[in-house]
Amino acid sequence: MDLSENPIYRFEEIEVDASRGCLMCEGKEKHLRPKAFQVLIYLLKNRERLISKNELIETVWENTAVTDDVLVQCVKEIRRAIGDDSHNPRFIKTVPKTGYRFISSVESDFNDSTYIQTEEITRIEFEYEEDTDSAFIENPQKLIRADYPKNAFYRPVFAVLFVASLLSLVGLSAFVIPNYLFSKTDSGETVLPQKAGKKSLAVLYFENQSGDTELEWLREGLADMLITNLSRSSKLTILSRQQLHIILERNGYRQSDETFPKNALEISRQAKAENVITGSFARFGEKIRLNVQILDSQNGSLIATESLTVEKLEQILTDIDLLSLKLEKHLGAVESETQVNFADVMTNDLEAFRYYSLAMEKVQAMHNKEAIELLEKAVALDQNFAMAHARIGYAYAVSWGQAEKGKSYLEKAFKLSTRLSKKDRLNITAWYEIANLDYPSAIRTYREIIAEFPLETEGYWRLSRLLSGEEQMTEAIEVLKQGLIIDSNDKDIYNTLGGLYSELGKHAEAIAARQRYVDLAPLEANAYDSLGLAYQWAGDYPSAIANYNRSLELNPNFDIAVIHLANTSFQTGKYKEAVNLFRRYIEVAPSDNEKARGWDGIAQVYLKKQDFDSAEKAAKEAVKFNNFTVWTLFINATEKGDSARAEKLEQTIFANASATNRGSRLLQRFEFYYRGYIALKKGQNEEAIANFKEVVKHKPPIWNLESYEDCLANAYLQLGRLDEAFAEYQRILQLNPNYPLAQFHLAAIYEKKGSKENAHTAYRNFLHIWQESDEDIPEVIIAKKFTNQS
Repeated sequence: MDLSENPIYRFEEIEVDASRGCLMCEGKEKHLRPKAFQVLIYLLKNRERLISKNELIETVWENTAVTDDVLVQCVKEIRRAIGDDSHNPRFIKTVPKTGYRFISSVESDFNDSTYIQTEEITRIEFEYEEDTDSAFIENPQKLIRADYPKNAFYRPVFAVLFVASLLSLVGLSAFVIPNYLFSKTDSGETVLPQKAGKKSLAVLYFENQSGDTELEWLREGLADMLITNLSRSSKLTILSRQQLHIILERNGYRQSDETFPKNALEISRQAKAENVITGSFARFGEKIRLNVQILDSQNGSLIATESLTVEKLEQILTDIDLLSLKLEKHLGAVESETQVNFADVMTNDLEAFRYYSLAMEKVQAMHNKEAIELLEKAVALDQNFAMAHARIGYAYAVSWGQAEKGKSYLEKAFKLSTRLSKKDRLNITAWYEIANLDYPSAIRTYREIIAEFPLETEGYWRLSRLLSGEEQMTEAIEVLKQGLIIDSNDKDIYNTLGGLYSELGKHAEAIAARQRYVDLAPLEANAYDSLGLAYQWAGDYPSAIANYNRSLELNPNFDIAVIHLANTSFQTGKYKEAVNLFRRYIEVAPSDNEKARGWDGIAQVYLKKQDFDSAEKAAKEAVKFNNFTVWTLFINATEKGDSARAEKLEQTIFANASATNRGSRLLQRFEFYYRGYIALKKGQNEEAIANFKEVVKHKPPIWNLESYEDCLANAYLQLGRLDEAFAEYQRILQLNPNYPLAQFHLAAIYEKKGSKENAHTAYRNFLHIWQESDEDIPEVIIAKKFTNQS
């Protein structure tokens, strides 16, 4: 399809300019994605006849195989842009199962040479993301759509501009910029207009430090992206790409010349730009590393530097948008509200703010008791310190999971809302919604926070946790990646990212993310604890134990590391050691909830040992502190055969609990497991299997004593469905080759099937994993007896 004639089409109040790749609606310029634009042009050009779907697809997409739905989505995009209605069309009529026809009267003429001419744009074979919910590029041949909701936390680069930066990939020279976007002096010198209240800026082409010819287009492409994004600021006047081209040509530089970045100051001065942005990039494997500098054009002083590592080339559009926001901040070009620092409008008492500041580190490191103590001191010094009240509520309801305790503090903060910025009010709203277990509302509020204040990284990892709680894992991870563009050294983001990767069974990624957390916070006990948890879920128990011990070296009373160490001891058959560690946990427990968890852990150990009397005593202690642990009492009654007591306890198991999973919904695995266990004990086998299948569909509580990953396999084994049990255990061992008791149960299946050699191997594998276990554990005794006899 040839656009080289640069036709302009007019119908009603709409003007479509083929050369510029855009259309004007009631004086407002709109852009379509290139494929949608080509469909529109083809319909206009052939408006005298019906165009079949096949003809449109063959013409616009040429040799690329696409579905009818791709075309349908393009037509929908066109209709939105021109205000057409498919049910009552003014412009495009759909002929069902056949094609489309443009039905409005059209005037056309040809553009003059005001714009640089294009060459057969339709030869470009880029395919664009058709999923309107997708925010990220699928592959290097796809571009992000240009019509994201206004409240999205990323601002996409207009597709039409980015296409121009990609044209060099196919040998095309095209970029269309109206001449009125820049000015010239009487001498013909191209300069930026000087406007009051606006800072003038030049963005130069980037330097390709790796010399990778495949990435040569990025030299100009990256500059185009930044120019597009920064031009949206009402506080900046940006040197356009064509202006830059004119200056370079006048000074004897070629666009491909690598030497001109060294003359950045000279170029920016010629353009009368107050500041200049220069940058470089290099490829390291699949990753692209960008380095950007902002310089004062007059004296050459360095104003700021930023860097960005893009994991894959196709992520560049999303990532560059957030980099642009950081540059805007350095240039003072963000809106006033987004420039408010975290401490603004906090307190006039410096000591109170000091306590507050110290508390922030504690609460983010999961030292909630210490954080609350510091915040209480801040409130004592300034009763009107709204954010101190709010952060106490946050520590209880969000970070600690004690929703009910946090409500009153958050309500107090609301009463002091006259002292709060919009950002603070939004944060408190989200925390209060979490305290009320209203997670969908909290997600909406955090989306608003990120949209309004995209440079605040806490919003990213909080939103990610909420999305994770709703099991929207892919989006949760992508949100964190966007946060890392804002701050590549945010330890909380790396911590959260590691947890998500663990829950997905991506152990290498989880360990790498949490190792990065350790690197960023080498003296923080929680960092080593988090890394230990990643190793533990991967089945690398020695590394997990080493990191938990390192955590406790830094903070001997760090309760979280103690209980994770206790869980690891339990999962490796060291039951006596686990009981001692749970008792230690109870001693350092900062609240009743933690004490309940410690006693409940002891009760579960005794249940495994079939010591029901000891389990009963420990479970009763747990219930004294938190009735949520009644489940263990129920199991003990069931295993002892006390059906009357079990039935009575069952009625309390599913009572609503006012608790959160550190700011997100409690894991769904628990409820499905409880229902499956109860059904199995009642002989309702199919219902039990159905519930256990649901268990393994949902994300695991990797921090818990039991993850219930093997519940379906164990049920199959108990019911004699050996082949299904075998397959489930194999799946589990792919997730974690050292999963507790999985090798033991596989050995039992082999033994029942008469495969003594395989049983012997599996039992020996089990004994190797549990080589430090207690000698009196029934499974250990069985395994040793079999291997000694065979």
